[in-house]
Amino acid sequence: MKNPPAVDAATGADGARVVVGVDGSENALVAVEWAAAEATRRGIPLRIVSCYSVPFYGEPGTIGTYAIERQVEAIKNEHEGFVHTAIERAARVAVHLKVDSIVTLGSPTTVLPQAVERGGEVVVGAAGRSGRLADVIGSTATAVCHHTAEPVVVVRAPSSRKGSSMKKIVVGTDGSECAAEALRWAYEEARLAGASLVVLHSWQYPYGDPVSGEEDVRRRMQADASAQLADAVAPVAERAEEDGVTLSTRLVEDLPAKAIIAAAADADLVVVGSRGRGGFTSLLLGSVSRSVVQHAPCPVAVIRQPAT
Repeated sequence: MKNPPAVDAATGADGARVVVGVDGSENALVAVEWAAAEATRRGIPLRIVSCYSVPFYGEPGTIGTYAIERQVEAIKNEHEGFVHTAIERAARVAVHLKVDSIVTLGSPTTVLPQAVERGGEVVVGAAGRSGRLADVIGSTATAVCHHTAEPVVVVRAPSSRKGSSMKKIVVGTDGSECAAEALRWAYEEARLAGASLVVLHSWQYPYGDPVSGEEDVRRRMQADASAQLADAVAPVAERAEEDGVTLSTRLVEDLPAKAIIAAAADADLVVVGSRGRGGFTSLLLGSVSRSVVQHAPCPVAVIRQPAT
């Protein structure tokens, strides 16, 4: 097994990095390209991580140990090959990017959240080598979204939405603190990428089509939703022109997940909070964010509210 190609060493053992998981799948390699572009945008190193597991047959020293050790070495070599290929793919996007790598025994759902420091983010492919449906997020990506405190970006393959050429970002808001954090992150991403930012807020009349006498109630609900959207955007709207961010808002009468997924049709990135106003603190990924990650046709960033 050849060593991975030489790259610049990532500086700072505890510095922020973009961490991307690889497993030899095309989804993972597309995620690597996205992660390399993101690391370049944010001026931080890239860390490529590949995790492997091995079959367990008995205690070391028992019959078959030699065969098992050879199998472990073969599995490790295979994953080093995944990293080798990933580094080459990252170099296509960013030649001078600082990159380091980890090949380790363990579960990606544990290793990836631990590999990212405060201020960094994790990037994963929507489904790995065991993923059976390209349009359904894999169990690993779901678990990483659940367990990672920093932002997680889920990337699908094949995808024409390249991280190096983002033009439009959509972020959903619902008035929650988590959504406010998602908007702050999305705004910074738009500023760094030179992309436009669409802030979307959805609402619904809860009783079906309004009948006579109820239209005033519906209008008041729409006005309240419009006011919530204006309040949410206010903190970034005042500096958007100075920062060169083209900012727009969209008020949609629909279920939140449906509205965001529809808006994602021509977006390069969708950003959602991990849970909204109806989320329980014990649920790290709410129903809206879960649905958007599952079904949006573009990369999705899931943002957690910082611990207080």
